[in-house]
Amino acid sequence: MKRLSRAGVAITALLISTSVFAQADRTVLPIPAVTFDGRIAENMLDAMPGSQAPVRAPTGAPNVLLFMADDVGFAMSSAFGGPVPTPNMERLAASGQRYNRFHVTGICSPSRAALLTGRNHHNAGVGYLSDLPTNFPGYGGRILPETATIAQVLRLNGYNTAMFGKHHNNPGEERGPAGPFDNWPTGLGFEYYFGFPHGDTDQFEPAMYRGVTRVDPEEGKGEMADKRLVDDLIRWVHNQKAGAQDKPFFAYLAPGSTHAPHQAPPEWIARFKGQFDAGWDTLRESSLRRQLASGVVPRGTRLTPRPAEIPAWASLTTAQKAFAARSMEVAAAQLAYQDEQLGRVVNELTRMGQLENTLIAIIQGDNGASAEAGPKGTINELRGMGAHDEDEAWLQANTDRLGGRMTYGSYPAGWTWAMNTPLRWMKQRASMLGAVRQGMILSWGEHTARPGGICAQFSHLIDLAPTIFEAAGVPAPRMVLGAAQKPLDGQSLLPSLARCDARKPRTQYFEISGSVGLYHDGWFASADNGRLPWEMASQQGGARPEIEWSLYDLTKDFAQGQDLSARNPAKLAEMQAIWKQEAERNNVFPLNHIFGPGRGGYGARAGARKHFDFWGKDISIPATNDPILIARSFTLTADLRLDTAASSGVVAAMGSQFGGWSLWLDHGRPNFTWARSTDPKEITQIRADRTLPTGSSKLTLRFASQGPGKGAEIIISADGTEFARGAVPLNYFAPAGGGETLDFGRDLGVIVTPYPTPRGAIEGDIVHVVVNLD
Repeated sequence: MKRLSRAGVAITALLISTSVFAQADRTVLPIPAVTFDGRIAENMLDAMPGSQAPVRAPTGAPNVLLFMADDVGFAMSSAFGGPVPTPNMERLAASGQRYNRFHVTGICSPSRAALLTGRNHHNAGVGYLSDLPTNFPGYGGRILPETATIAQVLRLNGYNTAMFGKHHNNPGEERGPAGPFDNWPTGLGFEYYFGFPHGDTDQFEPAMYRGVTRVDPEEGKGEMADKRLVDDLIRWVHNQKAGAQDKPFFAYLAPGSTHAPHQAPPEWIARFKGQFDAGWDTLRESSLRRQLASGVVPRGTRLTPRPAEIPAWASLTTAQKAFAARSMEVAAAQLAYQDEQLGRVVNELTRMGQLENTLIAIIQGDNGASAEAGPKGTINELRGMGAHDEDEAWLQANTDRLGGRMTYGSYPAGWTWAMNTPLRWMKQRASMLGAVRQGMILSWGEHTARPGGICAQFSHLIDLAPTIFEAAGVPAPRMVLGAAQKPLDGQSLLPSLARCDARKPRTQYFEISGSVGLYHDGWFASADNGRLPWEMASQQGGARPEIEWSLYDLTKDFAQGQDLSARNPAKLAEMQAIWKQEAERNNVFPLNHIFGPGRGGYGARAGARKHFDFWGKDISIPATNDPILIARSFTLTADLRLDTAASSGVVAAMGSQFGGWSLWLDHGRPNFTWARSTDPKEITQIRADRTLPTGSSKLTLRFASQGPGKGAEIIISADGTEFARGAVPLNYFAPAGGGETLDFGRDLGVIVTPYPTPRGAIEGDIVHVVVNLD
């Protein structure tokens, strides 16, 4: 037998390794290393390398771009008959296929967990917002190890993986600098992350993270959050392809728009001037006409009636109409701007020659449009935590400011209802299609049999994981990083690109905060506890409300308009039994009808610790983690070392101008600013009339709460001498934006008040801060 040359030995080894790897078991991840089958010898000429090779994706595996927006209703984008032009979504719809019976869970964190894992949200451990976990199997707020994410599976199968934007799948207490970081994107299979790991963020001053590290606030200054996300995504793709041109990528883009705050560049807002002056009743009618004409909804679909809790447009005053119309102009501008950024990604993939080999899934929203601002709308998302008691004159005084830096707004519930045309209700109400039905676009080069078609097959977020796995040529794993995997709950949608099967049998449950629904082979059963989507809590103490069931035949009633429960009690009973079976199987019980902090928020998250030490300046921790310095008595003492007697800057600041407080120095004079909102009537300034000395001093803030729903006395002293005293009328606010922090030596994110130094950077040092809770 002829002896191989050295080059021949190397080529043979490579062929063997490639062959061995091709036959590797991809159901166990990481793919187990083969036993060394080469030969060790003292001399390299007599040695033979083993056949183990680096993990590579299957031949022909495509790139994957997964996109999910936030709080965009079924009928907001022009791609699904809405009033907001989204030409880039329409372009992808023209080359791919639209799904008009695609479904989500009804609220943020659960939808994101279902999307990433291919499992039902309770089954993945995220039955409610990750901000407020409870110790039940379906509600821990953490994606479970036994429900590995798309990113984990693809990375371990030879993909590069990256995420950009909103995460909202790590519990609130795990968002600080001490972690743990297991449920951050980088702990869930994404090799790279740039975005914000909470529910929303200011679009002008976003609280961005790269990996698990807070990004310098000066990075990207002057750019909107959505543009920054896409800039970073394009940069990452350029580098990924430069490093490994034949290696596929998985990129997940999840912008925070059009969740509150509704903010957009002023020139984009100006494009929509006057376009919504006719109001939400008229808009809903015109949207349905467009939907019918384009086939987005089937012929015969009728509008469902406006809920009695939402006022008719004609009943509003002139000032109320002006405020409402402007708020919709801003929301439209935000979605149009978002679409522009998506188009930049598609354009770049086209320019790079990567588009045809990229599977793109566009999910218009993680839930229906949001009515959390209530019937009036808001300029401050969490002002009053659902009380919606903003002064109406102040709202209207800010009409021209809407969409800018001084508002953290969201539109009135009437627009929410119109954005979900022709469906009933909106976000949170999982018993209604307005919360759980979304538009979705799937596009993959020549794999679409009917480009521009509309598929009426029932589909759900949990279907994207098996769809992507099938496209990539990898199986759903049975073991990932040592954790035995639960079966996928979803079904691949790739066959629907070739042939859409609108009658395919399917069962899918829904539940959010006690609002429940069940889809089963064209029928939909609905049960609701009566809580309105803008009410922050329901049935305090967890009392079980009376629940009424209704029944709909969605094969004939696209919009869920005709209740058939009285005519068909046997069918309803069958559906109720299936729902209970699905609920038990997916860890839905116990049902909790509380929505918001009543489930376990500020007070419930606080531990037993009463003493806290902070060493040095430039420290930031989440504003809603211990120590929670609102609505309770505390004493804060700071050992300072100032450069001069005229030093300025922040000693400690929590929250922002939309809800926050700051202890700061104005040319040596201690100040305390308390802002419940940007309304001057809700801002308290307490100023000292003397300065601190150069060098060392001990500054003390005493915050003495007067009880729940009452005010607080404020005392500022230094080195044992009282400097100033005052009071705030209400001792509580909600920090707007999940990324706001308790900061020392500066004020990150949106600042609480203007400072003499940039972001309140202190001119000197903070040696030590002690916080003692009463």
